[in-house]
Amino acid sequence: MGNMLAITAIAIIVSTAICWRAAGIGRVLGVLDRPDNTRKLHRRVTPQIGGVAVLSGFMLWLAIGTAFGFGDSEFVTTVLLCGSGVALVGFTDDQNGTTPLARLAFLVVFMLLAFALDPSLLVPRINSMLFVDVDLPVVIYSALVVIAALGIVNSVNMADGQDGIAGGMFAIWTACLAYSTTGSSRSIAAVLHVLCLVFLVFNLKPRGKVFLGDCGSYGITFVIGLLVILAHAGDQVQIETVIVWFFIPVIDCLRVVIERMRRGRSPFLPDRDHFHHRLEDRVGKTWGLVVYLGSVGITSLVSTIAPHWAPLCLCILSGFYFGTAGKRAKEAVAPVLQRADLRSGNVISIANDRGRVA
Repeated sequence: MGNMLAITAIAIIVSTAICWRAAGIGRVLGVLDRPDNTRKLHRRVTPQIGGVAVLSGFMLWLAIGTAFGFGDSEFVTTVLLCGSGVALVGFTDDQNGTTPLARLAFLVVFMLLAFALDPSLLVPRINSMLFVDVDLPVVIYSALVVIAALGIVNSVNMADGQDGIAGGMFAIWTACLAYSTTGSSRSIAAVLHVLCLVFLVFNLKPRGKVFLGDCGSYGITFVIGLLVILAHAGDQVQIETVIVWFFIPVIDCLRVVIERMRRGRSPFLPDRDHFHHRLEDRVGKTWGLVVYLGSVGITSLVSTIAPHWAPLCLCILSGFYFGTAGKRAKEAVAPVLQRADLRSGNVISIANDRGRVA
């Protein structure tokens, strides 16, 4: 116990130090987000090093903990290898940009690799609280999990357009996982929760701000996804609760893509039509963040502590989301890139939709 606390302290120090020196590290690594007055409207060049900070401390904690015999070796190895791999895919995108197809392909590969490394993730059954559990063929279950993982990772990446949103959701979901799970999964979720809070402090800091970057939005979401898959396979979290957790970012991603295509625009072309943009247009950026995280946080915590309330939480979320997102401010849908030079270097993909207005 004492060893793990010491390792946790080291992980926190590492993450804090990277965030503290983010500007220099971001310059060296070539992951600086530069404002362009069209799509990226933040005021200064900002290092996209938040994901590197969180995952460096986290992976160090896992690696040292493994040396001390911490937890289930198969699952820890899976998180280390696959989580690091997905984070590297995101980091590469932060540096140079990659094609949507390449990112999706890598995500599928690492998800299948996770199944191969830890068979306990692959329990082909959908565990439900309200209905009878559904057993599925392994191939169908695997396909469903891969599709869900791809959807959640890309939905969180698209939601990462305002400071505090992605980091706040990470903190909420890891807290829920720490409550729901036991053993090494609980410890992993708890440590990841603390490190995400460290990032949030710097992400919301008026000066010296740090962005999450695709390294973080991909890597951290993927690790959380592995924890959710394991918890669901072990019947610790039912499907209704999982749906409540991820409802807002996933449904917003689907709505935005469908809306863009319906209007004859590329689904890859960013705009100010995300849920956080609509909240900002109505109540301002600060209160918009509070409302966004409040809707995710309250329903997630309630459905975690009292799973039988999950269907009601889902109904409330649906009414709240569609009642809010269905009322569009006049300027909300104007494409952010309408004034930009639409060369190939300026158009971003659906998995890299960071139309920042921070």
